[in-house]
Amino acid sequence: MKNFYTRTLTGLVFVSVCLSMILIGKWTLLAFFIIADVWLKFEFFRIVKSDNAKALSFTSVFTGVLFILMNFVVLNYNVNTKIFALLLIPVSLIFVEELFRNIENPLRNVAYSILSLIYISLPLVLAQSLSYRVVGNNQIQFLPQILVGIFVLNWTFDSMSYVSGILFGKHKLFERISPKKTWEGSIGGTIFAVLLGYFMSYFIPELSRLDWVVISALVVVFGILGDLIESLLKRSISLKDSGHSLPGHGGLLDRFDSFIFTIPWVFVYFVIKDLFF
Repeated sequence: MKNFYTRTLTGLVFVSVCLSMILIGKWTLLAFFIIADVWLKFEFFRIVKSDNAKALSFTSVFTGVLFILMNFVVLNYNVNTKIFALLLIPVSLIFVEELFRNIENPLRNVAYSILSLIYISLPLVLAQSLSYRVVGNNQIQFLPQILVGIFVLNWTFDSMSYVSGILFGKHKLFERISPKKTWEGSIGGTIFAVLLGYFMSYFIPELSRLDWVVISALVVVFGILGDLIESLLKRSISLKDSGHSLPGHGGLLDRFDSFIFTIPWVFVYFVIKDLFF
């Protein structure tokens, strides 16, 4: 019970800080994504270090932050997307640097460095893009409410899955990977997330009810998969949590695992919708 109260208090503070940084303005949102990228990479490289890998953490973090900054410039100052080609320079340096490090497992080191960009930085950049929408005359408008809605759905599913699992959990969802997760917990989280998605259009009318229901379904399916994937990575090297920075929760990656795996699918949904509907 003590862990429940600790988890709840930490969660409330964490959510309040995140929502404030998202809603205050585009600059605080930029800071939010940069901090998240650095923090998540720190925890990710802590995990891979347990696998006897020495990834290029500084270069990978620099590349991720540069990616986020470039996307901010493109979204706010109408800069040509060709600017992203500059990312090839730091990415290529990941390979070049390995020539001079003279340490074991160069392939593994490079692979983990590149993986950090795909697994962490790319979803954050896509989430950043979802905070903007194209309105009349192809003008890009800052609309952080959409990202807030996605975060709230994700946190609702995660929290209610946890509570439902405590109250009703009996049947293991994927015991080999995550012994504590249950079908009852996931079903409880799904019910609350989809119900919230159904009514979300009343609070954030920028998207239709159908959009929010689809997004809530994506949050459920890929949120579960993202959580299990991170558990698989940790279990493969005998780690329980990605860190200890959030009391009662573990590390930031433990809280963002489902979000960063869900965001690309939400982004794809909007791309398909814009192209065909």
